[in-house]
Amino acid sequence: MILIVVLDGLRPDQMTKEHMPNLCHLAQKGIHFLRHHATFPTETRVNVASLMTGCYPSGHGLVGNQFYIHEDKLPWKIDTGNRHSIAFLDEMTKGNALQRKSMGEILGERGKMMVSINVGSSGCAYLNNHKVEETGGLLTNPQFTIPDTEAEMLHSSVGAWPPKGIPNSAQIHHATTIMMDNVIPKYDPTVTVLWLSDPDSTQHKTSVSSRQALAAISQVDLELGRITKYLKAKGLATSTDILVVSDHGQSTVTCTVDVAAELIKAGLKESPESNDVLLTGTGGCILIYVQDHNQAKVKVITEFLTRQSWCGPLFTSSSTDPIPYTFPLGLILNQNPRSPDILMSFAWKSSPNLSGITGVGVFAQGKVGVGGGNHGSISPYEINNVLIATGPHFKRGTKTVIPSGNVDLLPTVLHLLGLAHPKAVDGRVLVEALEDEPNPEEVSIKTQVHEVADRTSNITFKQRVQISTAGQTVYLDKGWVVRDRNSS
Repeated sequence: MILIVVLDGLRPDQMTKEHMPNLCHLAQKGIHFLRHHATFPTETRVNVASLMTGCYPSGHGLVGNQFYIHEDKLPWKIDTGNRHSIAFLDEMTKGNALQRKSMGEILGERGKMMVSINVGSSGCAYLNNHKVEETGGLLTNPQFTIPDTEAEMLHSSVGAWPPKGIPNSAQIHHATTIMMDNVIPKYDPTVTVLWLSDPDSTQHKTSVSSRQALAAISQVDLELGRITKYLKAKGLATSTDILVVSDHGQSTVTCTVDVAAELIKAGLKESPESNDVLLTGTGGCILIYVQDHNQAKVKVITEFLTRQSWCGPLFTSSSTDPIPYTFPLGLILNQNPRSPDILMSFAWKSSPNLSGITGVGVFAQGKVGVGGGNHGSISPYEINNVLIATGPHFKRGTKTVIPSGNVDLLPTVLHLLGLAHPKAVDGRVLVEALEDEPNPEEVSIKTQVHEVADRTSNITFKQRVQISTAGQTVYLDKGWVVRDRNSS
């Protein structure tokens, strides 16, 4: 069996022996990826799609937690946090909500079963295996179970889902119990995905590494301890490969901005309800759609954004002519028919929060206020996330600085199962992690910093994006902005 445990929003520097002794033990037993990468935008459902398809947004099509599609010349807003919105997208696109096959589909087609127990939003859970009714398997979440005939059985076996809390310890404990007491013994799945909502959900409500967040981190670690003891007691430890991963990191919110209101104030958007310029984004980046991809409007909006202190790196779509002082979305594998005309990451800094945790930034005005934890930007504190792998197929007692990413899980899992992965994936098999495969030092890596610049009045606006490669696989490390005052 392959067990994938996702600890939503866990940062690498939160993995300490004090709060996570069980995860640290797994890292010592297996291989610890020190340069693991989330997909940008560093949002949950974007990264669910990358984990399950092995692709970046250019391939899987989820260009943000929220985005627009246009049908019959009308804009439709898709909110991937809601499973019904994803089902609507799937209907509108004739089965292509995800534009690449997911892990559940691939396994189902080969007669193997994937089971997902997910404590996240209904959309997060649904994206784990949105074709489960067609391919077989089980998908359960506090809000729904597919197939629905299994809901009553789970209820009678392990009881009802407890209410959500801060920390979300009760639901997380319940999810682990479902997996151990019901899913593994009843279904004997080939792949099991256990998605735990903390520390992300708690840090949104409190702060990064707050007292409550540390309690949440300790709780998910206790669940890892329960799982390893269970596998050993059932004689499954020597035949189970475990991958523990986080979908993204988190930063502390120092300021929030209503970008739509700022564009209206500048005369660049008609009104909050107007369709001339549409915006989405509640975290560290904003997606901006300009009606009819109007080149002049795109240019004037990007010029306005470069003058704002809260603006970080800017990317523009191939739907308009290149704008020299912005990066093309294709550079970061985010160019897709669903992509916005402008993708803006907010600015970030390496300053500490009140708990002494570095990584702060500006975020979109929304549910998470100043002091809370949030994500979505191109900050390294949100891109750098956790990956630990242990089990019979993985090297023991190893650390690697070879870049890896969430896009690599699908091809690696399929390789472990002796299955070929689809050709249209962006990720790679993490061969350096496997027994009897090359050592990490033998993998060729390269890092490059790209720069574009524009002189606006007496300020030079420079953007930099750092990208690493391992073999042919691309990983976005970080992006930042430098504003230099001109002497002339």
